Amino acid sequence: MVNKLKGNLGYLNYIRKKMKADFPDWKESGKAAYENQPNNNFQIDFEYKKNKISFVKDRGLLEIRIYKDNIQVGLGHSMYNSILDYIPDQDPKWRLSLCVELIDYYIDFLKNYFEKRT
Repeated sequence: MVNKLKGNLGYLNYIRKKMKADFPDWKESGKAAYENQPNNNFQIDFEYKKNKISFVKDRGLLEIRIYKDNIQVGLGHSMYNSILDYIPDQDPKWRLSLCVELIDYYIDFLKNYFEKRT
């Protein structure tokens, strides 16, 4: 079973809490866009040095984007394929469906990603 929160603000606050706990040096950049967005979308960005992370919800699906020097880093399919191992109850057709477990997966992925690069 996957856990859902009520509304975009709940997810944004959950992302903020997780980022603050696991990436305390990263700062939220700009203002999170979530009110009056088409298709109930949202985006929240965090920056540290020359790196940027964007959590983007588009039509109910949540993706992360990583940028280095303002250039998007290609993550390949391996990250997305391992979501189903991490969240076995997630529907394979909708593996990026917004839920708490997907955010947790992304945070764990980011920890591993940045540990390998430091």
